[in-house]
Amino acid sequence: MTQTYRIPWASWYEPKEFILEFPDSWEVEIIESKLPPEIIDEQKIKDRLNSPINARPLSELAQDAQNAVIVVDDISRHTKAELVLSVVLEILNDSGITDEQITIISALGGHRPMTRHDFIKKIGLSILDRVNVENHHPFLNLTYSGESKLKTPIYLNTTYANADLKITVGGVIPHGLAGFGGGAKIVLPGVCGIKTLEANHNASNKGIGIGIGHITQLREDIEDVCSRVGLDFSINIIPGINGNPIGIFAGHYITAHRAAIELYKEIYEFELPSKKKYDIGLFNAYPEDTELSQSIKALNAYFLKPKMISYRGGIVMLSASTEGRGFHSLSGQTGSPLYREDRTDDIVWKIFGKRKIFFYSPNVTKADMKHFYPEFVEYHNSFQSLISELESNFGTNLKVCIVPSSIHLPKR
Repeated sequence: MTQTYRIPWASWYEPKEFILEFPDSWEVEIIESKLPPEIIDEQKIKDRLNSPINARPLSELAQDAQNAVIVVDDISRHTKAELVLSVVLEILNDSGITDEQITIISALGGHRPMTRHDFIKKIGLSILDRVNVENHHPFLNLTYSGESKLKTPIYLNTTYANADLKITVGGVIPHGLAGFGGGAKIVLPGVCGIKTLEANHNASNKGIGIGIGHITQLREDIEDVCSRVGLDFSINIIPGINGNPIGIFAGHYITAHRAAIELYKEIYEFELPSKKKYDIGLFNAYPEDTELSQSIKALNAYFLKPKMISYRGGIVMLSASTEGRGFHSLSGQTGSPLYREDRTDDIVWKIFGKRKIFFYSPNVTKADMKHFYPEFVEYHNSFQSLISELESNFGTNLKVCIVPSSIHLPKR
């Protein structure tokens, strides 16, 4: 006999759920959240954009501009932006900025370019058919804009730099270096050049950036860069599990972002008794599970509460990795600036102690795994073979916790 649990799966792709089957002898708990209703009323969105936090209303800002650029997070983030963008375009049009004077830029940073099909998923055909939509390029179309306080060289997308009105739309979800996505982070790394990206990512190697779920020195550097290059209006979306907005905070890229974080915590943080321990933890990378290159985010919850798993227990990472290995200009590709063939000594692996690490994905290979993980991370492409291996290592009467997404975080 088996027991089954469903977890969200394959962001932007099918199937939308993955069914986990466990032996009946296992004692299994799954973390759950009660989500607020989705925001689907365009008038409510318009009210929030015209009653922003610590900023002038979007309609007023638009009256002073001849053109506008809107930066939107890319397909590696599950934020669905069509409804919010339709309201933004309406406000801009009513204020005298026509569709021909508006450009949408995908905040790729060092990620792969988005295809037409990606844009249809992300911003909708209704938006794609109306305005110019561009992929950011981290090597071309850049303007040098000085240095930050941390001496980060600032190479900025020229289209963004030259725009009269600068608007961003991004999801607020956990990030290992900047605390959370959204706010100024959509500018750096989103629309910056490769030298800026490399300096930004390298800062974490100096201990500047690490900090899932709280404001880090790296986040402060990102916001310093933003203060130098400009961001007029920041729209921060708290996405539901399916990516649709369940919270919208607009205005200044710091204060609106911080307000969004507070609601995020109310929704997605979960309580764990301080002495509670599990033999096995299953940690799902969704919604950042389109690529293997993003899969380390499956461990967001574990990094905050490593003692939730017994010292000699097991950690299972789950990722659909529907697009396989994925792409990043800085890492994961042979010859890229931050790529390393041997990751055994990476500091991140020091916090696992004697715990064993397993990885399940049906869409990657052992060769793919070597680009991101040391050899002691045990890879499986069959969930049933993984279950057998766990029982072989840890026995048949196991206490197990499922963290169904990388956006669920334990309370501190």
